[in-house]
Amino acid sequence: MSLLQQIIFNLSSAEAKRVTLWLEAKLHNRREDCRILFRLRKEGEPLPSPEAEYAAVYPDTPDFDAAKHRQLEHQLLKRLEAFLAWDAFHRDENAPNAYLMKAYRERDLDDHRRTRLKRYRPSHIEGTDHLQLEYQFAVDQYDLDLSASRGGKVDYLTPEYNLEKYIIALRLRQACMTIAHQRLHKTNDNYEIPRFDYILEAATRKPYRDDPFIQLFHLVARLQLDEPTEAETAFTQVTDRLVEFHHRLPTDDRRNLMLMAINYGLRRANTGSEPAIESTFVLYKLGLELGLLHDRGRLSIFAFNNILGLAIRLKEVEWAAIFLDSHQRQLPEKGGNEVLALGRARLALANGQDGNALYYLQQADFKDFIHHLTARVMQLKIYFRQDSYTLLHSHIGSTRKLLTRRKRVGYHLQNYRNIFQLANAIIRLAPGEKKAKEQLRDRIQATDPCTERPWLLSVLD
Repeated sequence: MSLLQQIIFNLSSAEAKRVTLWLEAKLHNRREDCRILFRLRKEGEPLPSPEAEYAAVYPDTPDFDAAKHRQLEHQLLKRLEAFLAWDAFHRDENAPNAYLMKAYRERDLDDHRRTRLKRYRPSHIEGTDHLQLEYQFAVDQYDLDLSASRGGKVDYLTPEYNLEKYIIALRLRQACMTIAHQRLHKTNDNYEIPRFDYILEAATRKPYRDDPFIQLFHLVARLQLDEPTEAETAFTQVTDRLVEFHHRLPTDDRRNLMLMAINYGLRRANTGSEPAIESTFVLYKLGLELGLLHDRGRLSIFAFNNILGLAIRLKEVEWAAIFLDSHQRQLPEKGGNEVLALGRARLALANGQDGNALYYLQQADFKDFIHHLTARVMQLKIYFRQDSYTLLHSHIGSTRKLLTRRKRVGYHLQNYRNIFQLANAIIRLAPGEKKAKEQLRDRIQATDPCTERPWLLSVLD
């Protein structure tokens, strides 16, 4: 699909109507052929051939001219890109103020600059764009005061403080993204973030530490460093601050902060940390409420799985059932049926309905290997609960062979290997072997990763 067609396909109905108005305005477009081509492309399903399209745009020109057709596409693309830039400009509440002041500055309209500065009221939305605007306005005020003071008193420091605040916020945000990228892709590259220690230290000083935006990114940076004591404290504070200040953050930053905090919370939850399970669940519920977890109306299978799993671990079974019913239509087509079958099986298992759980697991063709293993863990729990030791031995043996055949062992595969190895150790434990039981308990406690540690300990008891 060409770039032009991607842009047209990407437009919502409301945006397509605005583009039509944009192309009809002579200030933006004087070419009727561009208007016709946009209408054909917007309504065409499937797209007409270039020859048919050319004939519709230029009915009085009998012969198809490929070069002219390509040039027409290029001209329409330029106009659509101009619309997208204009649309982004007007959705940014800081941009009009910044560019208007720039226009006044270039035209030496100092009286209008002063009036505009007096009328300006700081936005309640934080963010680097807002902090940049605050710095620029401080520079404008400084410039006007300097020209009018004739040697009098001028506030020299406000532009300096505002610039430092903007730089600290910008650097912290970028550092968080850099470290998160390194962790996500498990790269061996050693990122040397310039002056990172200084930025972290500067963020703790007054007046910068009182800014919610800087405070949140500083806390998330601490999470990314994963220093046990500091990260645990920071995670609790991040959860509280996001709940308190989310309405003061730009949408993109709100989403990025939440996802980075959630990823940390999931890592801690997978080690069995009960406070992390509850805090991560709180963040997920806030993300659902604010619509930050959806992409074009779709909820990813990973978010769906995690939310349902956390709710059940917290014994919020009724909430989990409501969540599944209300969000199942938002799952993507690819992998959606698998996740839905797993979700229903999880709910049945939580309600003690082993037969229903097995029924749901048998209904899905688990093409995703992790989903397949998740289903096997549920079967493991059911066989333990039913004291089906023949099935247990067979199920554990076949699963361990399956895991052995996988050459690449990442976090998830190692987790499942640990679960089934420990389950095998439990069923082989001889009755009355108190010392061996305590040794196995210590082994379960020490094994990492092991997302089913609480369940394994309960089975051992």
